Amino acid sequence: MMELVVAGQAVRLGQRIGKGGEGEVYKVEGLDCAAKVYTLNDKANREQKIAAMIRSLSQFNSQYAAFPLAIAHQKDGRFAGFLMNLVSGRKALHELYSPAARKKTFPHADYRFLVRAAINVARAVASVHAANCVIGDINHSGILISDTAEATLIDADSFQIVDGPRHYLCRVGVPEYTPPELQGKKLGEVLRTVDHDAFGLAVIIFQLLCMGRHPFSGAYSSGEMPIERAIREYRFVYSAKRSVGMSPPPGSVDFGVFPVDVRESFDAAFGPGTKRPSAQHWVQVLTSLERSLLRCSVHELHFFPNGATACPWCKMEQHHGISLFLRPLYKTTDSTPVFFDIKAAWAAIEAVAIPTPKQLEPQFVDIDLPQVSAKILNWRSHRNLTATLILVLAGVMAIIAPTAWLIWLSIAVAGVYKFTRRFPYTKQLRKQYEKVQSELEQCKAEWRKNTGVEELLKIRASLERAKTVLEQLPEELKVRVNDYMQNRRALHLRDYLEQFQIQEAKIYKVGAAKKAALISFGIETAADVTLEKVLQVNGFGPVNSQQLVKWREDIESKFEYSAKRNHVDIQFKQTIEADIEAKARVVRKQLSNGAQILSDAVENLKNRSTTPDSKMRRLHRELIQLTVDLKYLKERPPVSNASWRTARPNCPECNGRMIRRVLKSGPNAGKNFWGCHRYPKCKGVQNA
Repeated sequence: MMELVVAGQAVRLGQRIGKGGEGEVYKVEGLDCAAKVYTLNDKANREQKIAAMIRSLSQFNSQYAAFPLAIAHQKDGRFAGFLMNLVSGRKALHELYSPAARKKTFPHADYRFLVRAAINVARAVASVHAANCVIGDINHSGILISDTAEATLIDADSFQIVDGPRHYLCRVGVPEYTPPELQGKKLGEVLRTVDHDAFGLAVIIFQLLCMGRHPFSGAYSSGEMPIERAIREYRFVYSAKRSVGMSPPPGSVDFGVFPVDVRESFDAAFGPGTKRPSAQHWVQVLTSLERSLLRCSVHELHFFPNGATACPWCKMEQHHGISLFLRPLYKTTDSTPVFFDIKAAWAAIEAVAIPTPKQLEPQFVDIDLPQVSAKILNWRSHRNLTATLILVLAGVMAIIAPTAWLIWLSIAVAGVYKFTRRFPYTKQLRKQYEKVQSELEQCKAEWRKNTGVEELLKIRASLERAKTVLEQLPEELKVRVNDYMQNRRALHLRDYLEQFQIQEAKIYKVGAAKKAALISFGIETAADVTLEKVLQVNGFGPVNSQQLVKWREDIESKFEYSAKRNHVDIQFKQTIEADIEAKARVVRKQLSNGAQILSDAVENLKNRSTTPDSKMRRLHRELIQLTVDLKYLKERPPVSNASWRTARPNCPECNGRMIRRVLKSGPNAGKNFWGCHRYPKCKGVQNA
């Protein structure tokens, strides 16, 4: 066992828990801390930096970082390293934002967990900046996440700090998290700023919010576009403000689903000529995003911003054919079955009477039958008086001059014609009737639309679909289990390949930047590697893609298929059952509340449809007046084209056009009925 001396006391090192390019990390026996032991040749400069950091410890919130607590020496007094808080039970950040890794390391995480982790990462970075430090080397492996989404920064000894006139620089950095202005520079000679950190922080947050996609990785049609070059040229792939000559990878999240302040913050972080959002700014923006999240109705682990029209994660899953989140298993036994009486629920729904548009139409019971128009009455009185005078004149002439019969007979005929003469404006009256009737029908149609009958019918239709889905779920379960058994070997192979993550693999000429590009295109594990998919990624051509394909083939060659039932079968079966049960729970809830929702909708509909508007009332009164006038003139009110179209049904036999017919014989002779226009080939009829 190795021993070190800390503040004059010997401490014994236990198990090694980490190893990096500069040193190794061990547990310290008997203490709740760890020790980092440097393996560097030149340790003098590092000792001075660690001493400066310990002197500034009072300014720093050690809750968010594994900050040096005390210097450790070898037994001979030489500088060895330092003690720090023990960070245990936490995983690297990429194991959270990568969907494939997340399902194994954070199986219960939902999208809210990702947003909460992003908030805590921003808080950790803000705490470092508040202590007048700069992180410098922000990257996916330098941040650890706990099961409660708490974030801890490690490798704190690489932070840039100021100790009086002396600046201790951060000498390292990862290109895909380095801002454009520092790309290609010797980082060990650059004085970093908080604004430089802001770039790396924005990349980390983007990866957490967008399922591991890198903001500068996308499709580029004019040759290769490595991430480092895209960063240097400010090619933020998802920007809606600037044209960058690149497009997001297939199946990426629609960036428009995020609130405006989130999108603008990313544009400011990744665009030229602007001050990047601070860590504290991100805390505020992400907290607002967290409050706006809505739960998906299909998948209980999917949460998305309330401005989205549909769940973006369901869309991504459908495109890639994978699960972004591991759905929790709902175990039920025969002793505690999930009981739901679908017949009773549907009977309650059917008991809710849905009124038809015609039933909701106003009856205008308060309108009294009007009197005949004065114009018509005056005309008739004048006509009758004139005709009577003419006939009297003809009678007098017949008595006085019976021989002039031709004259008085002509006068008598004129008097009779006058008595039988029709109202001269009947044609205009009928046209006015048709116009008013047409306007009233249009007004009624608009009124019915505004009352919400269509919405009510949509609710009823959705309940019918839910009932159908619930009835078909047992069959769906059986089909999916059968499909699994038929594809068992391929699914076992995929489960095996998913254990090998590209992020952790050592593949010839596939460095960190290329790995980030692969993950942005949905290639995270050996199971995702195909030549066709790899060739879509910038930086991969027919030659260098072969190294990745060969890596997958080497892993696949070691796969041993077993026909015996194993944990993979149990996992897949439970996953299928959990998926079916999740669908059933959503549908059961919908049907359980269906009768009440439908009843409330009917009541609201009736309340909105009790009073007609003033225009409808006026048109109806005009129509009644015209009807009275026409009947007084012994004219039959015409049927307008609008009412004909509204009333005419379709043929019940062939769904063709129906026309009005009159029965010529039988007990109902003279009555109207609807008959198919194809009669006698089609004898479909319907009573008028």
